[in-house]
Amino acid sequence: MRFQDYLKTIEDVPVSDKLKYALAVLWLHPGHLPLGLVSIGDETMTVIKVPERTVNQFGNEGIIVPVIAVGANAFRGRQNITDVVLPSSIETIGSHCFDGCTNLRNITIPKSVTAIKEGTFAGCTQLENIYYEGSPEEWAQIRIVHQKHEVEFGSSIPGTPVQQIVSERFVHIPGNEALFSANVYFHCQLSEICTPVFQIRAGGKDLTEHFKLM
Repeated sequence: MRFQDYLKTIEDVPVSDKLKYALAVLWLHPGHLPLGLVSIGDETMTVIKVPERTVNQFGNEGIIVPVIAVGANAFRGRQNITDVVLPSSIETIGSHCFDGCTNLRNITIPKSVTAIKEGTFAGCTQLENIYYEGSPEEWAQIRIVHQKHEVEFGSSIPGTPVQQIVSERFVHIPGNEALFSANVYFHCQLSEICTPVFQIRAGGKDLTEHFKLM
C-alpha cells in the first residue's frame, strides 16, 4: 500500500490520551521543554498515533511543546499493537522500544530519525511495512545498529605504546532484523523529483525550447 493510501486508512484514528511523557532534555524552565514518550500506559487500541505536540505538564503554564523522542522500552511487550504512527517531530527512538511487539505490522518513521538503536525491533516478526517520510537516499543514511566492530589486541609493539592487533571481526547484534525484511515505502513529493537536464543542438543552434513546446 502506498504511503498516502496508508495514511488515509488511519486518518480517523484518534490520538490516545493515555500516553505518558517525560522531559526529553533537562534544563531550566521545565514547563517549556520538549517531551519524550515513555509509555503508552494502559492503552488497548491496536493503532497508536504519537502526537507531534502535546501539553507540557511539568510546569504551571500548560504550554504545548513538541514530542521529540520515543524512549527505550516505551512499547515493549505490547502484543496487541498492529500499527504505530510516529510524527515528524520525532528525532530519536530508544533501544528495545518495540521489543516484543509480535503483532506490529506497520510503522511510520519520520525522516528526522537518524539512528535506530540496538534491539529496537526485537521480536517484531510480523512487521510487514515501513512508511518512511523521506527518500530512499535518506533512508540509506539511517544508522541501524545490527553489528559491532570488535578488535582483539595482543602484546605491545616493542618501543611503542601501540598494541598488536590479533584479530578483527564484525559481531551481529540481534534485534533489528525485521527492518531488513519489511517493505519500505517512501513519501516522495513531486517537487523533490529533479527534471533531467538536456540540450538539443543542430547546426550550432540550441533547439531545446523548440522541442519542449512540441
